[in-house]
Amino acid sequence: MTFRPRALTLALAASLLFPLGASSATAASPKPGTTCAKSGQVIRMNAMVYTCVKSGRKLVWSKGVPEKKTPLPGNGQPGNGQPGNGQPGNGQPGNGQPGNGQPGGSPTEQKPLQPDTSFLYIQPGGSPTEQKPLLPDTSFLYMKRIGMSCSTNGVFGFTGGMLAICKNNIVKYALPTDIPAAPVGGYKTRPSWYPSLAQQQGQTSEPTCAPSSIKFTSPVVPIAEMAPSIPYGMMVAGHVTPIDHGYLGIKVLGKVQSTKTESDYVPVTSPAAGTITSIGNLGGPATIRVVIEHGCNVSTVYMVLNRLSGVLASYAEEMKVNGANKQVSIPVKAGEEFGRQRDNMIDFNVWDGTQWLSGFENPFAYTSGEAWKPFTADPLPFFTPELRTAIESFMQRTTSPRFGKIDYDVPGAASGNWFLDGTLGYSGRFISEIANATKELVGGAGASGKTEYDWSHLAIAPHEVDGSKWIFSTGWWSDPAGDPRQTLFNIEGSKPTPDKLTAASGMVAYQLVQFSPMEPATAPARTPGATAPYAVGYTLGAGMPSAVVALQMNADGSLSIEINTTMTQASQFTAFTSAKRTYRR
Repeated sequence: MTFRPRALTLALAASLLFPLGASSATAASPKPGTTCAKSGQVIRMNAMVYTCVKSGRKLVWSKGVPEKKTPLPGNGQPGNGQPGNGQPGNGQPGNGQPGNGQPGGSPTEQKPLQPDTSFLYIQPGGSPTEQKPLLPDTSFLYMKRIGMSCSTNGVFGFTGGMLAICKNNIVKYALPTDIPAAPVGGYKTRPSWYPSLAQQQGQTSEPTCAPSSIKFTSPVVPIAEMAPSIPYGMMVAGHVTPIDHGYLGIKVLGKVQSTKTESDYVPVTSPAAGTITSIGNLGGPATIRVVIEHGCNVSTVYMVLNRLSGVLASYAEEMKVNGANKQVSIPVKAGEEFGRQRDNMIDFNVWDGTQWLSGFENPFAYTSGEAWKPFTADPLPFFTPELRTAIESFMQRTTSPRFGKIDYDVPGAASGNWFLDGTLGYSGRFISEIANATKELVGGAGASGKTEYDWSHLAIAPHEVDGSKWIFSTGWWSDPAGDPRQTLFNIEGSKPTPDKLTAASGMVAYQLVQFSPMEPATAPARTPGATAPYAVGYTLGAGMPSAVVALQMNADGSLSIEINTTMTQASQFTAFTSAKRTYRR
């Protein structure tokens, strides 16, 4: 057994709960009764005030109360038509309209408004002393929320982890019909409407230095403590599409949990100098998420971290609260410790804002969740040659790229990621719900009545280690509310592999079978009850039949599928029935 599904599910949940660059004060209005982290914490949002209070043994957000306004003199000049923050403006007390400078300021405090032709940066509900200058919004809707006004129609932005657009001078969630037609062959570079990594991280300008100037001179965990490691691209349980992070193995996983001691924890260190910008709890005291920005558009991400230590030791107790999330700015040196690991593999990945994964045929699908995916970079080239060689030797995948791959879309073929027709990409929400939203949606991703956001996901891709085998991974196996499952394609006879299955192939039925790892004969014996990862270079063995699936590529680029769990032979499936589903990129 390599890992526990619970840890993996928590790791992915963190990607949605803690969108890049969003603090607890700006991510969304706190929902009364939900858990908060610090007693007495106050958040002002949309002219309402929310307070973290104790209810029984828990800390929860209070009901919002209107923010009290103290009439202040304006500057006697008419407003400029930009939305205010509830402070008085044009010389009339308490009208909530802005003047032509800082809202509510006296004439001597006024600063000229910057033109609203590129960005708009405003902190909803902030006091005059907290306000930041308005930035123009002709190229990006920066810090805009759904339902707010905007000045330049057709401009995109990023809010609450989803793509937005200025439409009829109101910020709306972006829909598939708002996106320009993709070029033939897909996007080879980031399209202008797609939020850059810097924009997702809340930065107001793009880095100018080259990512190649960032060098990882320290391992994440000591090389002497490393064990076989899982590459990018695994599909397991609720991780329906190929996972955008790898899992670094540690030797102590070869021990039974009950025999582990404090001395078994190994240090987790920053591979290069940088700034820790985010710390979060994924749902348990030993499941921490940390983001480090190294500059030049390069960041590293760590999830399901067991303990905070070193430069983050002072946050250890605070981060034991489930759902706790904190935006910080803590310098860290290469090789400096910030955590400790013992009980599971550590999730690890790199983002490079200058790279672009062209194997996503429709990148818009990821702007509603995990928008950083196209910037996922192979970590190995960032390490010094000596470290790269050492780390590569532990990667389970023995073929290039050793650290794996996640983008398998083949235009016109069945290979790659798919999302149920009528839903908005990665979010799992129905497009109709998104289209009618007048304020930011809360409660995480996923449609009402569904088990998880991944209920609508489908992936048909090679196995992350044994690339000769194809995996059928679905969030909806037999329960329409969601019951994720991964099975192995038994590609019999002359049937096409999924990357070769096109509209010309017609309907093709495949037998789906269970599978299990087969370790090399030279692999060390496994200790019963331990969770050591499988050996480098393991392969997949086919097991009992579990179902039959029929696939058909359609002329419009969609994919029709039907899963029949009562059949065991592909020859039994002769035609689609009313159980057929349609998926799109």
